[in-house]
Amino acid sequence: MSPDARGPTGLEGQLVLVTRAAHQAAALARLLAGAGAVPISIPVMRLDPLLEPSQIERVQRRIWDGGFDDLVFTSANAVTLLLSGAPQGPPPGLRVFAIGPGTAGALRDRGWGAEALPEGFIAESLAARMVELGVSGRRVLLPRARGAREVLPELLGRGGGRVETLELYRMEPERAMRSSLRSALAEGGLSWVTFTSGSSVRCFVELAGDVPLPNGCAVACIGPITAVALRRARLEPQVVALTHSMEGLVEALAASCGRLPENGLRP
Repeated sequence: MSPDARGPTGLEGQLVLVTRAAHQAAALARLLAGAGAVPISIPVMRLDPLLEPSQIERVQRRIWDGGFDDLVFTSANAVTLLLSGAPQGPPPGLRVFAIGPGTAGALRDRGWGAEALPEGFIAESLAARMVELGVSGRRVLLPRARGAREVLPELLGRGGGRVETLELYRMEPERAMRSSLRSALAEGGLSWVTFTSGSSVRCFVELAGDVPLPNGCAVACIGPITAVALRRARLEPQVVALTHSMEGLVEALAASCGRLPENGLRP
C-alpha cells in the first residue's frame, strides 16, 4: 500500500527535508505529505545539461537509423533530455531498459515501454537482468549523468556488450539555496533529511559546510548506493529503503518509529 493511501503513520507531524532538485521534488513531497509528514523542500542541486539540441538530435537519428540494439536509462533526467522532441514510442527492434519505476514512468509518459524491471533498482541488478537476456555483440547506448558509477558499463562489457556511454548532464550544487539550507539546519526542528542519490549527498555537504544536522534529526536514503555516499561524507543513514524508489523511501520512513540516536558529522 502506498503511503498516501494508508492511515496515520509514525511520520505524523514530523518535519522532513527534501533535498531533490526543484524539478523533481514535488513527487516525494506529495508522498511524504500523504504519510502525514510535513515536507520542507530545499533543492540542494540543479541539472546542468551538457549537450546542445543539435547534438541530441544527432544521437536521436542514430537511434532511429538502427545504430543501437539496446537503450538503457538509469534516470528520469536522461529520459527527459534524450527523448525531448522524439517520436512517441521506440523504433522497431530496439530493446529499452529502465533501472527503476521512476525511470520507467518517465518513459511511459512519452509513449515508450521498457523491458521488465530488475529485482533491485540498482545498476548491478539491471546489468544482471540484461546479461541474463543476452547482450553479447549487442550495441548498447547508455545515456547518463557525468560522474555516474562505472559498474553498469563494465558489467555489460564483461557480458559481451558493445557499450557506448553518453554524458547528458551533471548535477551541480544549487548555491542559491545555501543560506536556506544552513538556516533550516541551524534552527532545528527537523526530524529527517532525505537523500535519493549520491549527487544529492555531495551537493548537500558542499552547501551545508560546517553546519551539522540538528540533534534528533536522522538521515534516510533511497538505497545502498546512496548509503555508501553518505558514509563517505561521514553521515550515517538510520533508514535505507529496501525498495529503491520514492514510494519505498517513504514506506521505510513510515515504518521507522521510536527514538533515533543523535546524528551528524562524526568528529
